[in-house]
Amino acid sequence: MTIDLSSLRSELRDHLGVDDTDLPDTAADLLLNRSYWEILDKFPFREKEVTATFSTVSGTRFYKGPTPFEAIQQLSIEDLNSKQHDPLDHIDSYVYEQKYINRADAQAKPFAYLREQDAIRLYPTPDGIYTITIKYWTTLADLSSSNTSVPLPQSWHENLLFGAVWRGHLKNLDYARARSMRSFQGEVVIKPTDTKEKSDMHTAGLEVKGYDGAL
Repeated sequence: MTIDLSSLRSELRDHLGVDDTDLPDTAADLLLNRSYWEILDKFPFREKEVTATFSTVSGTRFYKGPTPFEAIQQLSIEDLNSKQHDPLDHIDSYVYEQKYINRADAQAKPFAYLREQDAIRLYPTPDGIYTITIKYWTTLADLSSSNTSVPLPQSWHENLLFGAVWRGHLKNLDYARARSMRSFQGEVVIKPTDTKEKSDMHTAGLEVKGYDGAL
């Protein structure tokens, strides 16, 4: 069964006891998106994961990040001779400024990077053309009339819906129902795939980990 934005809107109105006149699509989408944003911010969904590559330019240390992106998970560099990939260390601006030398003879194969807003600074400044592999979390598009497919696993659609329902009750000043539904939403949190796979690899199925408490 395919659950799309239209289905979620309908269920949201049913839970709130309203129709599309009381809660038009734009208002319903805002409640659903606020729930969607919270879930995406708190859990590491595989749907956000992207791997890409870019090439360095000799003498250039500053590179714009991918668009759009939420967070960098890992950068690695390919050695020019062995072709081995080595992860780059993440450093802060203080360490970067301590180490950086603005001279051509200080250029070399990078081994670290600084995240700076929507860009990356490599250290040391590359002395050649290297291939950088970047693993990052992209920013998923908001739910809307032009983007009606929910990219989360179907097991999370109910949680998304309940997050919109308690926000609807809160908007209607029904605080008791809002608290009740928010608590209920926290009881139906599912493990994202990434967490499940880590648990499977390290515990061989002997331990079941879960989340408790409200979102």
